[in-house]
Amino acid sequence: MNIENFKPLEGLSYKDVFNKQVALEFMYEPQAKEVFDNFDIDCFADQEEFKKYAWRVTEELCESLEALDKNEKNHVYEELLDGFNFLIELVNMCGYTADDMDFSEKPMSGDLRMDILKTIEELGLAANCLKNRAWRQSQYLVDMYVFERRLKNTFNLYLNLLRTKMTDKEIISCWSLKYQVNLFRIQTKY
Repeated sequence: MNIENFKPLEGLSYKDVFNKQVALEFMYEPQAKEVFDNFDIDCFADQEEFKKYAWRVTEELCESLEALDKNEKNHVYEELLDGFNFLIELVNMCGYTADDMDFSEKPMSGDLRMDILKTIEELGLAANCLKNRAWRQSQYLVDMYVFERRLKNTFNLYLNLLRTKMTDKEIISCWSLKYQVNLFRIQTKY
């Protein structure tokens, strides 16, 4: 089963995308609901969860770079859309909704590779705000001003990566196809 087997869902907004993606995450990983509901950015265990989700995003960004190297343009954006799903889950885990995100259009450099790497860097800088480590006796509070700015900037950079090829309507439409594939896979235990 793949995206060719479905029709795009109509009339969705980014707010709908956020809500549906997080609900899908809880179907796929039911234990995540407790983490999301009780997430504490200052807690070591939850910082590790953040980093786990950040890695999922990073891995998809790197897969898009690999597709770019192979000159597989459509596959680049398929991987970017996969990572977008994980990014939505990541920001939601931190307590942010679509209403909290920056959806403004900002120009990218025009060099897709550099723009992807810039997005990875910004996500890495957000994760770098999390300083609690298993070996430390004392725990450190997160500088929420810096963390939030970096995470929201990561989201905006990521969205504008997608916009280098697609309109917002196309992004949501393509997302809805992948959503339906993932929903089918969960429901059928594919």
